[in-house]
Amino acid sequence: MKKHLNDAQKKEYAYYLSLVSSVLNGTEPQLPYENCNLDHIRRISNDTRMDAIFDEAIIMLSKKFSVSAELLSYAKKDLNHWIYVDTMMKYEIESLLKCFDKEQIYNLPMKGYFLKNDYPNPFDRSIADYDVLFEIKDIEKIKVLFNKNGYKFLKNDSQQYHFTKQPFMYIEMHCSLLKKNNKNYAFFENQLERAKVRDGYSFSKEMSLEDYYIYMLLHSAKHFSEGGIGIRMIADEYVFYKKYADKLDWAYLDDCFKQCGIQIFEKKLRDISLKWFSKGSEVKDFDDVEEYILLSMTLGRLDVAVMSEMERRRVNTETGRKKSRFVNFISSLFPNKTYMANNYSFVEKMPILLPYSWVCMWCRRIFIDRNINIKKGFNNRTSYTDDDVSYFTYIQKEVGFDVK
Repeated sequence: MKKHLNDAQKKEYAYYLSLVSSVLNGTEPQLPYENCNLDHIRRISNDTRMDAIFDEAIIMLSKKFSVSAELLSYAKKDLNHWIYVDTMMKYEIESLLKCFDKEQIYNLPMKGYFLKNDYPNPFDRSIADYDVLFEIKDIEKIKVLFNKNGYKFLKNDSQQYHFTKQPFMYIEMHCSLLKKNNKNYAFFENQLERAKVRDGYSFSKEMSLEDYYIYMLLHSAKHFSEGGIGIRMIADEYVFYKKYADKLDWAYLDDCFKQCGIQIFEKKLRDISLKWFSKGSEVKDFDDVEEYILLSMTLGRLDVAVMSEMERRRVNTETGRKKSRFVNFISSLFPNKTYMANNYSFVEKMPILLPYSWVCMWCRRIFIDRNINIKKGFNNRTSYTDDDVSYFTYIQKEVGFDVK
């Protein structure tokens, strides 16, 4: 598990953050430092899925600095690509929401749908999919609606249904905001009822700003505690806080943060976002939590996610004892009933079918998803050290999370 950046990488990330800040605040980008390799900076933008922001920064930078013709041409073409993708995705999702209105299906778009509009330009915030909350009683109507609009139903689990449409539409329909085994499940259990209908729609709703912020933080906390969060989520925090801080009920939020166990986490993310992106800020160094975020790409690192999941499974929640590494490795290949029931609900009703669910899982991964890398999977499960686990635990405690 890589824990720290070297000095050269710190300079690259610090300059990259300054470029992001210039776009978020509408200011002129800083000139590159001596011997700065802008191709390295571009790769950071690719890894963090903030390509359009980098493209805009390079185009602005070219007005006062000699950017290579190749890089400038790349930035212009790539920016046009992201504008096109954003335009098409916006058209598709709005068409669906109008169909939901016509069919009288209550829905609540989440996360990126609204967050994109808080950025200077909606195409600055790329998204891989749209998330929409719905009532489970409407699922058959929703399947028919998606089919009529050219979507293919992929799969579902106990919480969400997945639909896709070429070339780049992917929609996750959620029947709940959190899984039932999440300690904060009750907080958002009746969110669709609490939300208000949006202007211009009859059945599409939106959360209050406070509930939206809490959900955004809980989503970030989930990723942080599993495999990490990247720069993009810190940018999300910044643009939201910058736009809505004066409109939020902070007394209500503080109580909710305490209830949800994210009071320290929220303050840490807010402080980092202001340090990195406030107008005119110059980042000189990073603490351990910041480095963990910088090394986490977009939504965390696979090696860290596997390690954290393996260690969670090692602990017997009733006795507190840990399994041996070998037994835990075997268990990761053939998970227990609780884990499998998340994707195969029949296991909950008929535990005797647990072995059959393992067959289903591995057949799907091998023949349908085709996401098996035996060597990488083995290394991620076996190569981490006790020092890696201790460091991960330390990082989690720094933001107020209790890792057992």
